[in-house]
Amino acid sequence: MMNKIVKVICLSLLVPVMNVHAQDQKGNERGQVTDAEFVIRKDRVLSLPTRSRNFESVPALPQPQTNSSFTYDARDFFFTLPPSQSDVKPFEKQFSSGSTELYHSLVRLGYGNYQSPLAELHINNLESDYLNYGVMLRHQGFYEGPVDQKNSAEDHTNIRLNASYFTEFVEIFGEVGYDRDRYHFYGYTPGTEVLADSIQQLFSTIYGQGGIRNIEKDDPFNYEAKIGLRLFNDDYSAREHEASFAGMGYYNFNEGLSAGLDISAFLTSPSDITYTDMNRNYAKLSPYVRYKTTMFEVNAGLNFVSENDMYTDKSSDFHIFPKIDASYYVHEAFAVYGEYVGDVQRNTYYGFAMENPYLGPSDQLLNTVQKFRAEGGIKGSVNDAFTYKLGVAYGDYDNMYFYANGASDSTRFELLYNDATVLSYTGSLGYSVSDKYQLTAAANYYHYTLDDSQDPAAAESPWQRPEWEINVHNTFTPDEKWLIQAGLDMMGGIYAKNLETGAEDTLSPIIDLNAKIDYKITERFSVFAQGNNLLNQKNERFWNYQSRGIQGIGGVTFKF
Repeated sequence: MMNKIVKVICLSLLVPVMNVHAQDQKGNERGQVTDAEFVIRKDRVLSLPTRSRNFESVPALPQPQTNSSFTYDARDFFFTLPPSQSDVKPFEKQFSSGSTELYHSLVRLGYGNYQSPLAELHINNLESDYLNYGVMLRHQGFYEGPVDQKNSAEDHTNIRLNASYFTEFVEIFGEVGYDRDRYHFYGYTPGTEVLADSIQQLFSTIYGQGGIRNIEKDDPFNYEAKIGLRLFNDDYSAREHEASFAGMGYYNFNEGLSAGLDISAFLTSPSDITYTDMNRNYAKLSPYVRYKTTMFEVNAGLNFVSENDMYTDKSSDFHIFPKIDASYYVHEAFAVYGEYVGDVQRNTYYGFAMENPYLGPSDQLLNTVQKFRAEGGIKGSVNDAFTYKLGVAYGDYDNMYFYANGASDSTRFELLYNDATVLSYTGSLGYSVSDKYQLTAAANYYHYTLDDSQDPAAAESPWQRPEWEINVHNTFTPDEKWLIQAGLDMMGGIYAKNLETGAEDTLSPIIDLNAKIDYKITERFSVFAQGNNLLNQKNERFWNYQSRGIQGIGGVTFKF
C-alpha cells in the first residue's frame, strides 16, 4: 500500500517539477525567491567520488609525467665502507615546464671514445589510478680499454620490467630483470701476448621480486612485505642462487611515538671450484621504538641475527645486539648526536663480484660481524641553505674482508679476512642557493688495526681499502634549459698485496674530475655531454688495473 502512495505522490508532483526546471533554464534573477517542489525517490542511490590516494612511491623506471631528461648513470669505482655513511645526497634537478603534455617513452643515444656506444629505451604507461608499468633496456659498451684495446674492454646490458597495481587500500608491486656484465682480466705484465677471449669474465644475473604494501601512509599502521629470487653465475665455476623475504611494519601512536619491526631472511646457495653444495642461511629480526620531540629524538631497539657461517673460534650462530641512536637539538643550527649499533653485515659472492669484478676463486664466504660501532658528533643546518655534520666513530669487527692479488694467478683477486678495529673521522656539508646552485661534499678518514692472527690466510694489512676519501659535487642550473654538473672524487692510502710474488705497494691517490652537461632544445629533444677522468690520471682502484684515461661521451635524448 505504501509503495502505491509513493508512486501517486511522485506522479502528482511531476508537472510542478517540470515547471520549475523550465524556469531555471530561462535563468532567475539574482536574489529572486521562487516556489519549488521536492521529489522523494525511494530508489535513489547516493554515490561519493573516489578519494584521491596518497601513493608512497612510483616505479623505479622514469615516469612520463617528469619533464626532465637529465639522468645519468655515473661511473663509480668506489665501494661502501662499513665504518661511515654520509647523510648528503647528490642533487638532481627537476626542471619545471609550462607544458602539460605527457610522454610515455624516452630514447637516449650516445657515443664516445674507447668505442663506447650508449643506447637506452624507457617505456612507461601514461598516468593511471590503478596500474603503472614500465620497461627499460640499456646497453653501454667500452669496446677498447686502456691496456691492449680489446683485452681491457667491457660492456653492460640491463633489462628491467616492473609494474604496480593499486587497489583502494594496498599496492601490489613486482619487478623482474636481467643484467649482463662483461669484463677482462687485463692486470697482466705489460708486453705479455694474451688473447681477449682467454681472459674474459662474464656475469649473468636474473632476478625478480614481488610484494604488497599499504597506500595510506597517514594511517597509524603501515606495512610492506616482499619475496625475491636471484640467479647469478660467472664465466667460470662460480654460481650463487638466492631466495629472500623482507618485511616491515610500524605503528604510530602519535606524532612523537612509534614502534616497528623489520624482518629479513635469505637462503643462499653458492658454489665454486673450492666449495660446492653450500647453504648459507641468514635471518634477522629488528624491533625498535622511536620517540621524537621538538628538541630530542631517539631510536632504540635490538638486532636478533641467526647465520650459519663456519669458522674457527665461532661461539654461536645466534647473535643479539643493541642499537640506539639519539640527537639533541640545542638549536636548529646545532645538534649533538650519538649512536651505538651491533649487527651482522651479510656478504655474498654476488656482492663481492659487483664491488670487484676482477675477483677469482676464494676459499670461503663469510659475513662480517659488527660487534659494535659507536659514533658521536655534531650536525645542523643554517637558514635551510647550509647543512653540516662532523663525527668520529670507532668499531670492532670480526671477519672484515679485504682483497689481494691471487697466489696462483695475480690477475685475479682473492678474498682474505681478519678481525679489525676501525677508527674513522667523517665530515660532510651541503649548500644551496635557491634552485640555481647546489654543493655537496664529504670527507672520510679511516685507521685500521688488524689482529695478529696465526692464520697464514688472514690479511696482514687493510689491503685494497682506502685510508681516506673526498667527494665534492656541484650542480648549476642557470635556466630551465641547462643542467651543469661537476665533481671531484678522490681516494688514497690504498695498500696492495700480490700473493703470487709477495710484493706489496701503496697505490697512487685516485683523482677523478668529472663533468656532465645537458641542454634542452625543446620539450622533447635535448643533447648531452659527459666526461670522466678529465685530468687523464692513471688511476688504479685495484692493483695492476689501470682505469681509462679521459673518457667522453655525447649524444641526444628524445621523448615521445
